[in-house]
Amino acid sequence: MQKLFALVSGIFLLFISTQLAAQPADNFPDKPIRIVVASAAGGASDIVARMMADKLQQKFGQPVVVEAKPGANGNIAADFVAAATPDGYTLMMGTIGVMAINSSLYKGVKFDPIKDFVPVARLVSFSNILVVRSTLPVNSVKELVEYVKARPDKVTYGSPGAGGSPHMAMVMFNQMAGLKLVHVPYKGAAPALTDLMGGQIDLAFSDPLLTSQHLSGGRIKALAVSGSKRLKSAPNIPTVAEAGIPGYAVSGWLGIVAPTNTPSSRIAKLNAALNEVLAMPDIQAKLAEQGAETIPGTPQEFGDFIKNEHARWKKVISDEKLSAD
Repeated sequence: MQKLFALVSGIFLLFISTQLAAQPADNFPDKPIRIVVASAAGGASDIVARMMADKLQQKFGQPVVVEAKPGANGNIAADFVAAATPDGYTLMMGTIGVMAINSSLYKGVKFDPIKDFVPVARLVSFSNILVVRSTLPVNSVKELVEYVKARPDKVTYGSPGAGGSPHMAMVMFNQMAGLKLVHVPYKGAAPALTDLMGGQIDLAFSDPLLTSQHLSGGRIKALAVSGSKRLKSAPNIPTVAEAGIPGYAVSGWLGIVAPTNTPSSRIAKLNAALNEVLAMPDIQAKLAEQGAETIPGTPQEFGDFIKNEHARWKKVISDEKLSAD
């Protein structure tokens, strides 16, 4: 009986080992990866996505392409990625708008930012810069507040779309300064900044990755930064809080997410690779020059952060009775 048991056990173990050996190893990635960006080319999402894509392509030896799907402050891109095959080959640059704001702000949003996506890696945090057109007769936050209060519902501000960090930064600015500004939404940061420099709108909170290169041209004036501390790349620009609105602080952020049910092993591999990229001296230097701070970490840490941000902005939107079509 013992010999028979040993024989059967041996056959069973041989069968199992044969089956395991027959299954191919996960050589992910063995084909192109795409990173979907939820805004027009030229904004912070696009800039950071291309930085990451270039380095990931070198690391993986596979093409990593950036694909723009602008519109509805990222809802179009989010719907697309949420429905994509969860295999790690379709990723999205998650923004504060898509991951923390839109589901509370927009009516009829189809995706759930918590349930339909799995966090891969948080990448950067950045303050937005409060900029005004060069011909606006103000040179400080105090002067801007006085100018707008004298012209309620007359002064316009642009944003990359309703619900993004530039928009919500201005919502908080309006609330805390007691202003009435007119919102002009665009389909990306670049077209909003172009119209600001052209004088079609009066002011904006604009991301530093796009804006910094234009500050010396004389077509816009920087008054303050939205975060809790000054930018290393522009230490002469005060924070909004320093400039006269105590307690004000709003920061934007970016990170990579994937469709839910993407294999955890692939999420882990992508997370490790992205953290390696964030640690590269040339990447850190480029981001620092443009006012962004790298935020490496685990998928779990990024997921917890998204949940906290979602709860925070849901309350702001409810308190301000905000909505967008």
